[in-house]
Amino acid sequence: MEKAYSPTRVLVMLGIILILIIADHLTSPTFAFNSGHGNVETALSQRDETACAPCGAPCPSTRN
Repeated sequence: MEKAYSPTRVLVMLGIILILIIADHLTSPTFAFNSGHGNVETALSQRDETACAPCGAPCPSTRN
């Protein structure tokens, strides 16, 4: 009796599908927006260069 499928062919097809999904994800507007490249201000693009904390929080000495 002959096999209905080849394990190698199945793995190749799954790899191709994975590549297509990743390519679609990386070119999506949602991915660009979440990465800070969607032409909108996000928390990543609004960080204050003079802030003490990496998240942009003010220094404790400057708080009232």
